[in-house]
Amino acid sequence: MNSRARWLVGIASTAGAFAAAGAGWDAFGDVGPVQYTLAGVTALASGVLAYAQSTRGGPSGPGHPVPRELPRGITDFTGRVGELVELEGLLRRRGRSTGPLVAAIAGKGGLGKTTLAIRAAQRAADDYPDGQLFANLRGYDLEPAEPAGILAHFLRALGTDPREIPDALHDREQLLRTLTAGRRLLIVLDNANGPRQVRPLLPGAPDVAVIVTSRTPLSTIEGAHTIVLDLLEPDEAVELLGRVAGARRVADDPAAARRLVALCGHLPLAVRIAGARLAERPDVPLADLADRLADERDRLDQLEIGDLDVRSTFRLSHQGLPEEEQRAFRMLGLFPGADFTAWALAALMDVPLRAAEHHIDALVSAQLVDATGPDETGTARYTFHDLIRALAREQSEPGAAAATQRLLGAYLTLAATAEDRFQPGEVRKAGGHPRHPADALPLDRLLHDPVSWFITEQRNIIACVRLAVAREFWDAAWELTHIGAPFFEMLATWDDWEEAVELSLGAARRSGNRWAEAITLFDTGALRRDLGRLDEALVAYEGARAGYTASGDEHGLAALLLLEGIIHRNLGDWERAAQLLGDGVVRLGAVGDRRLAAQSRRSLAVVRSGQGRHGEAIPLFQEALAEFQSLGDRRAEAYAWRNLAQAQLEYGEPAASAHSFSRSLEMTQRLRDQRGEARALQGLGRVSAAEGAAAVALRRFAQARQIAEAMHDHVLTRELDSDIASTNRS
Repeated sequence: MNSRARWLVGIASTAGAFAAAGAGWDAFGDVGPVQYTLAGVTALASGVLAYAQSTRGGPSGPGHPVPRELPRGITDFTGRVGELVELEGLLRRRGRSTGPLVAAIAGKGGLGKTTLAIRAAQRAADDYPDGQLFANLRGYDLEPAEPAGILAHFLRALGTDPREIPDALHDREQLLRTLTAGRRLLIVLDNANGPRQVRPLLPGAPDVAVIVTSRTPLSTIEGAHTIVLDLLEPDEAVELLGRVAGARRVADDPAAARRLVALCGHLPLAVRIAGARLAERPDVPLADLADRLADERDRLDQLEIGDLDVRSTFRLSHQGLPEEEQRAFRMLGLFPGADFTAWALAALMDVPLRAAEHHIDALVSAQLVDATGPDETGTARYTFHDLIRALAREQSEPGAAAATQRLLGAYLTLAATAEDRFQPGEVRKAGGHPRHPADALPLDRLLHDPVSWFITEQRNIIACVRLAVAREFWDAAWELTHIGAPFFEMLATWDDWEEAVELSLGAARRSGNRWAEAITLFDTGALRRDLGRLDEALVAYEGARAGYTASGDEHGLAALLLLEGIIHRNLGDWERAAQLLGDGVVRLGAVGDRRLAAQSRRSLAVVRSGQGRHGEAIPLFQEALAEFQSLGDRRAEAYAWRNLAQAQLEYGEPAASAHSFSRSLEMTQRLRDQRGEARALQGLGRVSAAEGAAAVALRRFAQARQIAEAMHDHVLTRELDSDIASTNRS
């Protein structure tokens, strides 16, 4: 209806009303001028109303359409109590601002955003008597819904003649605002891909509420209240599984049920699919389905039934990304660890750090990557949901081999620099794996505290050793393990160190590299020694000697003198230990390794102290201490203070001993060397016991024992038990 026709409707209605009033006057003859005037006003009002109705494109009052478009809800809705309460609270606040109330539900695919939105809308429907509109924006389909098409649907639902819907998007937006003015409507916009798709669909009236679901945050929409969905809690996931598969069946095997929902990542869609598969096959035990899901390579294939498919749900987010972000997603699928940083992606993609950060930000916005917050070095860390990681690892990446090589090279660069800063003066044995350029990595920021960096990356380093072995980058495998040895030892992470040396030994042997095998046997001996398995340590050292001899490594042979001397010292063979350590001082000095030469001197001093020759031991300790201070090796210095303190105690100088033990304690605490801290506390306890302060001594021993137990250091625990028993007897 054009504007002239609308005007004529209004005039005709007004004229008709005046004619009716005149007829009444003629019929009854007692209608006065006042009554006629009132009739005229009524007639004019009717004409205005008729015109307004014609401009709205539909009738008002009792006859105007009341759309009820909300999809049916699900009967097994589970959890989300807090989110429902928050949404209901928001929906009750309509009319308190100048524009519509917008509640945005964000989160990755499969979290149940649509289900929650429909649930909340259905519960609030009575507060919106003029209707509820619903539209699936298909934001992550290859062809998302256009706002113009959604507006046309809304206008028709609100009573507009299809022939009267304007062609221009702007005109449709204006007409929607006109039709919704004064109406209490609830609109649900499902599966939006971002603010640009949503903004044209927002009415202007404050009595209208809009619920939007999206995988990306809609924080740039003015006045939007965002609710970010997370995974279900484990108990909620088990409850959902029971509602779909059968409560009795789930209750009969709670352990399998919890394992099953954990393998589903507590993702509602995945749990629902698993439940549906179980409901379809009553003969299949929960544990069997859990076993099938345990293999990550097959997991997504198992999470598909009918029109429900986890893989397709996540793929929608992936395929909507620009090509570089898709490549970043594929590259992160190559990363072997549980969490990662932007510098790792920079190495994988061979791009600057800033570019990698930009790509990760885009993946976080697309809900494909989760930000987990800064680590101990202040570096932002990220992770995949388990099922999204499975999707990323399925992707084919032509440059996978080169990317893996760069990633391992980046870890080698960082680990080697961390070791240099942690243990200055180290003479490192390097393999042939290419390093990633140091100037491409934020070394100073990451390695300000090298121990913190290693702690945050330790699990990833083990994962990289596994990856190196699997991809046959042999040198990267053994060298990462060798560089990490002093950190593994200080942190007493025996299981990780054990796995690393076993993997590296296999890599060295498979590659036929006798020298690499000798280096790894050297590290294996150090691990066995720290675990108190001295005979096994000597066997490993013999194997290392053969490899070093075959490869002509004089430095390796000299370093073996130090470690074998320590073994014989621990076995109580003082003379043999003194001979080996004395030779080590000379030969390590000859090959230019000041650090290990000082270590040999310190160990020789321990032997002299054990022999009761404290007058010889104390100067040797002081010489070693001065060398470590010169090198800047704070950990070795802390250990030298402790050894000096023990000699001073045995030499009858308890005050000097307490001072030296305190220096060692202070340094090991600052270094976060718990093993060294426990040893220093043990020494202070022995000083207190020698001075007759039994209560103080027992407190120190108890502190040390607590640390030793936590680190599974059985050798130190046994020593402390002996110290405690001896103090109690005295």
